[in-house]
Amino acid sequence: MPLDHEAIIAGITPAPPDLARLETLVSLAEERDRRADTKLTIAQTEKTAATEALKRARNARADWIRSNPDPQMMLL
Repeated sequence: MPLDHEAIIAGITPAPPDLARLETLVSLAEERDRRADTKLTIAQTEKTAATEALKRARNARADWIRSNPDPQMMLL
């Protein structure tokens, strides 16, 4: 037996929020926010370490280039 339009709408319309549902939503949102803060802190620490490693690598490359001139340039 097919459902009428009102029955279908009633079945997909969410129930009005009550305090327990809203408390659950707040709790879940707070936990999500805490996890995001943790991930952000870890990512910022990794970014700082990566930037420092990049600086060290570039400096080492520049030092090596200064210490080891291209011998072909001396032929000119």
